[in-house]
Amino acid sequence: MNIWFLRMDKYSLDNKDFGEKNAFIHSAHGSCDAPRLAKEHKDKVFPELALNSKDLAKLIRSIKDDLIKNGQISLEQSGKRRCDIAIRYWVSVMQVGDLVFVRNKQNKIILSRITDYISEVFFEDKGAFKRPVEIINEITESMVPSEIWERTKGRKTIERNAKKHITDWVVYNYESLTKKKNA
Repeated sequence: MNIWFLRMDKYSLDNKDFGEKNAFIHSAHGSCDAPRLAKEHKDKVFPELALNSKDLAKLIRSIKDDLIKNGQISLEQSGKRRCDIAIRYWVSVMQVGDLVFVRNKQNKIILSRITDYISEVFFEDKGAFKRPVEIINEITESMVPSEIWERTKGRKTIERNAKKHITDWVVYNYESLTKKKNA
């Protein structure tokens, strides 16, 4: 299981804030600012991923390199340096059952669980990725270690937990993180 940290506090592609009435996470990433080009390859992603992770990474990287070479994007632009990594995260690394700490526009941290694959309709419409989630609970600073709380305020839009001790802590303390909602 992956633990994700997603910032949805500074942007929204569908003008709705994340929460009970809009239980979908989405990303401003999805095309490295080339939605037409990304849509040309959608048959490799929908209705399900048709490539292994290595081939997907090669495809995304080659498209990004072409965009840079042709002057369509610059690595100095916000979000472009990591857009290929973010695309891989949304399409192949993120899995049903993964947990996501989401910071919404109200500056609330909400723990949720991914419940399905990315939406093809949203991709067609917005050129970005969207996944449905189950809202588990609003998280307060006193409920989690400072390392987790600080990561929800990070500078990156999406980040996957790479530290085993954080995953272990969340798994071990999962019941206490869900108590408020179920009480």
